[in-house]
Amino acid sequence: MQRATQFVTAISLLLLSHTTHAIDGPLRIRNASPASQIFGLPRALGGALLRSDHELTFNTEIANVFTSDVEDGSFAFFDGETVTMTAGYRRPLGRRFEIGIEVPYVIHHGGRLDRVIDEFHDLFGFPQGGRDDAQRNKIDYVIRSAGTSYIDFQDSKESLGDIRFSGAFGWLQEGDRALALRGSLKLPTGDADKLTGSDGTDLAVWIDFTDRRWLSRLGLELTMTGGVLLMEEGELVPEEQNDVALFGHLGLSYPITARWTLKAQLDGHTELIGTGLDQVSGEALQGSVGARFAFNRKFWTDVALSEDLVSDSSPDVVFQLLLGARF
Repeated sequence: MQRATQFVTAISLLLLSHTTHAIDGPLRIRNASPASQIFGLPRALGGALLRSDHELTFNTEIANVFTSDVEDGSFAFFDGETVTMTAGYRRPLGRRFEIGIEVPYVIHHGGRLDRVIDEFHDLFGFPQGGRDDAQRNKIDYVIRSAGTSYIDFQDSKESLGDIRFSGAFGWLQEGDRALALRGSLKLPTGDADKLTGSDGTDLAVWIDFTDRRWLSRLGLELTMTGGVLLMEEGELVPEEQNDVALFGHLGLSYPITARWTLKAQLDGHTELIGTGLDQVSGEALQGSVGARFAFNRKFWTDVALSEDLVSDSSPDVVFQLLLGARF
């Protein structure tokens, strides 16, 4: 609750500002926890489709986790860092359609950020949850359920993740409002034993909405997303995996100059696996703050920080750096 209050305060600071610039889309956030990033949860993109440009992005997310729990014969322990590097490409098809692809590479390792995270939690008064007493910069990922060990590794694992293909249809494409129907198909190109994929095919369908009219007096852009994820049975606790999950997004953007834009948002989803352990793909709500810097009209970068707000089903903290180009 303390984290949620602090995040709401950060959003409120945005509302006190005033400007009239337009912003292009939210931060591209997804739950990067070890057991949730294997599923086909999409990133909010905003309601506006690409007009004529092709888009190329390189996204790096570093998720630092330290959490454990036991519930009704299930046990989970995560201590380490998960790094997801994703190359993305999108292009328009005519005036109303868009297609794209994401190719991730996932690395689980001990990392080098434990000291930084400990000091960050101390600075903002976040609970450590025992992480300050543990050995730093080591990896230990364990998932057991009903007498079966699904994940148990204490050394680094990495491989290609699950590739995603996407498409979109622009229902409404006005200057200050845009609504798009989007979909994505995740293929099982990763490895469930390494937590780089689910070994199942997932289909996500959602609506992205962007509005610059409602909060125009404050110079703010509003983005909203709501959708459904259909999941084929994978190899991570398959007997407890849900077939359907819901997800959503709410974000605000505030341009402070022609090049700099501040962003704050909430991204969440319902339970993916029903073990009773939040750490194993439980329902999640993440709060993210960040900034977008436009080098010019074709190149930009996003820098963001995400925190789990309500449970242990998303990482303690995620650092994101995205580089993008339109050509």
